[in-house]
Amino acid sequence: MAEIFHFSSRADLDAADTLDLFIQRCREDLKVFGRDLDWEANYWTQAGVAFGNIDHKARVLKDEHVLRKPFLDFAKAYFRYQQGHKPTGAKNEMRALKALERALIERTGGACVSEVDHGTFDLAAVLARDAYSPGMSYHAGRELERLARFLVKFRLISRQLQWVSPIRRPVDTVRTGKTARAERERKLPSDEALDALAEIFSRNPDCNRDIFTTSTTALLLSAPSRVSEVLALSVNCEVDEPKADGTRAYGWRFLPGKGAAPMIKWIPDAMVSVAKEAIRRVRILTADARWLARWLEDRPTEFPRHTLCPDVSEDAPLTRVEAARAIGIDTEDDKYRSSELTRLGLSRVDGGNTLRSLNVWVRSQLPEDFPWYDRSRGIRFADALYCMTARRLDTIRRTSPVILWKVTANILNSDLCSREVGRAQLAPSIFDRHGFNTGLRSRLKITSHQFRHLLNTLAQRGGLGQAEIARWSGRVDVGQNRDYDHMSEFEIVDMLRAHDPSLRLDQSLRELVDEISKKLPITREEFELLVIPTAHITEYGYCVHDYVMSPCQRYRDCLNCSEQVCIKGDHRISRLKQRLELIRQLIARAEAEIADGVAGADRWYEIHKLTESRLSELIAIMEDPSVRDGTIIRLRNEAEFSPLRRALNIKLLGGAQALGPACSSLKLAGKY
Repeated sequence: MAEIFHFSSRADLDAADTLDLFIQRCREDLKVFGRDLDWEANYWTQAGVAFGNIDHKARVLKDEHVLRKPFLDFAKAYFRYQQGHKPTGAKNEMRALKALERALIERTGGACVSEVDHGTFDLAAVLARDAYSPGMSYHAGRELERLARFLVKFRLISRQLQWVSPIRRPVDTVRTGKTARAERERKLPSDEALDALAEIFSRNPDCNRDIFTTSTTALLLSAPSRVSEVLALSVNCEVDEPKADGTRAYGWRFLPGKGAAPMIKWIPDAMVSVAKEAIRRVRILTADARWLARWLEDRPTEFPRHTLCPDVSEDAPLTRVEAARAIGIDTEDDKYRSSELTRLGLSRVDGGNTLRSLNVWVRSQLPEDFPWYDRSRGIRFADALYCMTARRLDTIRRTSPVILWKVTANILNSDLCSREVGRAQLAPSIFDRHGFNTGLRSRLKITSHQFRHLLNTLAQRGGLGQAEIARWSGRVDVGQNRDYDHMSEFEIVDMLRAHDPSLRLDQSLRELVDEISKKLPITREEFELLVIPTAHITEYGYCVHDYVMSPCQRYRDCLNCSEQVCIKGDHRISRLKQRLELIRQLIARAEAEIADGVAGADRWYEIHKLTESRLSELIAIMEDPSVRDGTIIRLRNEAEFSPLRRALNIKLLGGAQALGPACSSLKLAGKY
């Protein structure tokens, strides 16, 4: 039996080669997330992303939930490329990749991105809609659409693909009813939780965890910010400048996320004292960590000499007690001391360690991107306001004096909400620690993003402009303001009444009607009598045709239309002169074609001659010194037919129809 060979087309071979080259370049040449990025790892610590499939829900990525190869390599390459060139929400990109991988498996049985087609993306959209919330699925659909364009643009697939996401944006502007009220309550923090945080802050707590949580929430309440942006503040972020009225303006040097430009985020006067105090507390809390970061960066061969460090030379043998104290283990329990040294991979015998050998261990514990705290924002650990040492916020264990640590948004959110960590075990929140949840059926909780929603809503209530709200929030797109506006229908009505006294309800109905009638600009009868009811800018002046009543009768032949209006002194007279020169050239060509006997040339000659006559007349008026600048010029056209004007005149003349069609036509002709 003869063997059957399947040959790939040239386009398939080119796409496969391009795909392999794309993955190779992203793996070997790109430096996004660091030069030492472990490509083979399925969890990238630097990016905070796990390459799990659509079934992956837990924090720990299990082997059975890893994206299938070869799609896994493409997903890593695509994610690294996009985050380095046009970064958007990393979570949305991963949601799109997870949905597409599952769609490929269900349609083709494999996981090769070169096999995608319209049906694959349609199925991916269905999977995304089933797996995620309406808002998340909408953004996943947009990322799928972006991914489809990317595959075609860079020729990573052999077929043409023009796919549009069918997932519509969820309606998020409903302000009335039970659903709207529940959505507002979900997005905005409760007054009870805010009052509790304010009371704890006012007590000036001495617990490191309480200082961090209350101070950070105070900063989030001072200006609408993402928690990641606040945690990336520089230690010297404060700005204090004089204002025109002699007072002082206070703000922060701010580096927004999601593509917005660096800015100074000004703080409202009512929150200045709170913001200053919060930054002062955080600065004190993290001072020793910045000292450590500076030492580790400037003195790479020396062990950091903190207060517990023994005062000996770098190469002097250390006792077990000295070695333990050098790395922050300060205890009288020798058994615990020995076990900790062993757990950390250090010698527990006297003389087994020196400061120089411990320095090597300390350097091995540095964060992966050290000395960068946030490379994308240009912030070093030594300059970061929130630079910390390990276990600095631990309420039980002693903080480490030699190991740097970067706090994340999860640390804050975990402390703002009680969490179950096991059977009948609860990780207490700040509200639990201070007794605010005692006796409550529903425990107090807040998310860090609710503060941003609250301040945006307050700005909307105060009447701040949309552009200013977007700038204050560090937003690129003004349209995103609507997602953070949670004013109720009653608040909107009250705002309208405050700006328009005629909408107040403390007047009688008769008085309200009189007030509103005074604000009407014109009656219907007056509008019908207007000579110029509408105006649209044209190449030569203005068109006064009303497109609501009928389409254009001249098909943009403005110069032969009686609804074309020009203004004496307008700079557009130069265009009229240019058009006149062109028309004269066309007339000369038409005359030549008439002489040659070209059919239809005589008709074009008549049209061009009429246009030339009107242009010459119009230019003469425009250049007449006796005509004042600003005069409206509108040429008559006896051959003009306007069904709109004819209908209006018939209505206005009223009894003219009783005189017969001939008289009516005569009157209309005289009117024009």
